[in-house]
Amino acid sequence: MIFGTYKQDEPYLWKKFQSPEFDASTGIDQDEAAKEIVRFAEMDAPTPIKKARAFEFIAEKLQIEVDPHDFFPAFGCWRRIPKIISPLIVEFRKRFPLKHQELLAQLNQSGASNIWIDYDHSVPEWNLVIDLGFPGLLKNAMEWREKHRADGSLDAKMDAYFEGIKITYESILRMLERFIERAKVHHNDRCDFVAASIQRLHDGPPQNFFDLLQLIYLYFMFGEHMDHMQVRSLGNLDLLLTPFYDRDLKNGTFTDEQMREMFDHFFMQWGSIDNYWGQPVYLGGTKADGTTQINHLTYWILEEAAKLHLPTPKIQIKIAKNTPDEFIDKVTALIRDQHQSIVFVGEEGICHILTSFGLTEEDARTCLIRGCYEFGTRGRVYSNGTGVGHLNMLKPFELIFNNGIDKQTGKHIGVAVPPLDDLKTFNDFYCLYVKELYWIIDSNIKVVDDFEQHLDDFNPANVFSATIPTSLRTGKDAFATGCDFNISSLLTTGFGSAIDALSVVEELIYQKREVSLQEMADALNANWEGFENLHRKILSFSNRYGNGIPKVDRFAQMLSRTIGNYINQRPNARGSFWRSSVHCAKQFIIEGQKTGATPDGRFAGEEMSKNASPRMGSDISGVTALIRSALSIDAASFPGDFPLDVMMHPSSVKGADGLAAWRKLVRVYFAGNGVAIHFNIFDASELKAAQKNPEKYKGTQIRVCGWNVRFTEMDKSEQDMYIRRAESISE
Repeated sequence: MIFGTYKQDEPYLWKKFQSPEFDASTGIDQDEAAKEIVRFAEMDAPTPIKKARAFEFIAEKLQIEVDPHDFFPAFGCWRRIPKIISPLIVEFRKRFPLKHQELLAQLNQSGASNIWIDYDHSVPEWNLVIDLGFPGLLKNAMEWREKHRADGSLDAKMDAYFEGIKITYESILRMLERFIERAKVHHNDRCDFVAASIQRLHDGPPQNFFDLLQLIYLYFMFGEHMDHMQVRSLGNLDLLLTPFYDRDLKNGTFTDEQMREMFDHFFMQWGSIDNYWGQPVYLGGTKADGTTQINHLTYWILEEAAKLHLPTPKIQIKIAKNTPDEFIDKVTALIRDQHQSIVFVGEEGICHILTSFGLTEEDARTCLIRGCYEFGTRGRVYSNGTGVGHLNMLKPFELIFNNGIDKQTGKHIGVAVPPLDDLKTFNDFYCLYVKELYWIIDSNIKVVDDFEQHLDDFNPANVFSATIPTSLRTGKDAFATGCDFNISSLLTTGFGSAIDALSVVEELIYQKREVSLQEMADALNANWEGFENLHRKILSFSNRYGNGIPKVDRFAQMLSRTIGNYINQRPNARGSFWRSSVHCAKQFIIEGQKTGATPDGRFAGEEMSKNASPRMGSDISGVTALIRSALSIDAASFPGDFPLDVMMHPSSVKGADGLAAWRKLVRVYFAGNGVAIHFNIFDASELKAAQKNPEKYKGTQIRVCGWNVRFTEMDKSEQDMYIRRAESISE
């Protein structure tokens, strides 16, 4: 039986990427394969060829399955971390010792930043993948190789780049043949159905709706699980699927019900993978004629996502002036009623940012969304992006009030700190704070430029490069230097907390003289112990970011311009430039754990504010005031991305009137050039009940930063912070 068995299939689907079982006769397991491929590091060949030969070994030797309970084949490299090819990447990196390894360790240990080599943000040109399929991508790459040979530009490095692609894609085709043969063993109608689809993809591009789902899944597995290059978007899914869905429905190839079942299996692949950060897809946008891209399949996809109710895939929705009101209401209702993993991304804000940096409105219209809510150009010009470093905006306060000594390492870092008595004015204090920020930024960039010049030596992007036209045209690795723009982003942690700390220092120390710099230093270094009265005073301090207070929000403007002007367009090691981002991922917790008490009232080790949002519980004046504070910032200062987190009480969005008010809020935010906004709709009592009785609230999801997690799976300290935030909002 091919269709009508989803409920029976679901147990297998959940198990597929968590505790799968493979027939040992199909090959070796991922642990044995990972050990075997290390030997390819010793090959006498350029790195792209070494890696391609390791990929070939995996494709030929790894365990596989085509199970009757699934529409998609199983790869023996089911585990996300460590990836099967990770040991080989480690060996490649050993061959390129870094000049600034000690500085890297200092930044990471202190929490002044947190830096790693980022292979986590690739997005193929999905239109090219779909138009050509795997054999077409191989053929196209080889044609480009011959063009370079003919014009004399094919040097040894470029030839190795193309040879790596050739070996990799030939290996993909052979692995597809293995899946086809494995399917025949089961003598099962569904397995035969799957094999027929894989055969079509072996021979050419997708021919129907199911082929396209299969192609997307297979590319993801080949790119992320085998080639160690995280695929950070499954594409503009409604746009990609619509022509296939409409044609198959019209021709009677599949019924709507059959396509829904195949799609549910498709989404469940990532439900089973359960990547903590979520697997992105995006919907919506604007057509070339200026009308909305929202269509019947956009609604269809949301219906299936609501039915499955998974934290991942996470859905990003492009919103424009032309987006229908009823569609926005549909989405907000899903967030309100199911806490669905959805973020709104605004085309107006993206356009404002891209045109501020010399790109066009058309570049903004056609841009892709990747990762949490980052965006990148495609079509006319292609961009890649790495997130390499997280600027800790609270660490300078720790250094200033502790004579330049980092409390994590006990060592001096940053610029020299004068005696506190020398900081006679708030301007003196602020200038020192900015100098400390600049030291972290400069150090971060020095470290990253050191290793990013070697990205294609560490991890050649053989699968990804074949999908990017600029990469093929230049003969350069698509994730290293082969796009028109090869962007490095420095993310920001604790932006709102830093604003609050500056506000406290200015008002209580310099204006009202209620506490001295030395008294503040003593309180912070004691983690407020013995200074409880001062701590209570600061916790009750109301001039905080997120409340629409102009004299506070001016710090948001000052800091955003300071950071943006210092980072944006600075040359990087990949022939392009740096960009600043106010996104922080999970570093608001991780760097918070490495940062001492700060003047905003934080205890040592406590989390910071995240993204462009205020400190948990500080926005006590309502969501309109919060939006006003956020929009006081020019989003072009943060071209990497500019997200805002909002929590509202369920009563404020109740019924049709509540949804209408919510929609107006979304439109106001995007009209003010906000870029991304996501919501938690919770009553504090519900979260407390979930914390007390987790078995009754297993499906409750919370929006963390750019992804959803199940509330009951969070650490209690994280749960407590969301409860605190929920308690601060009014009904």
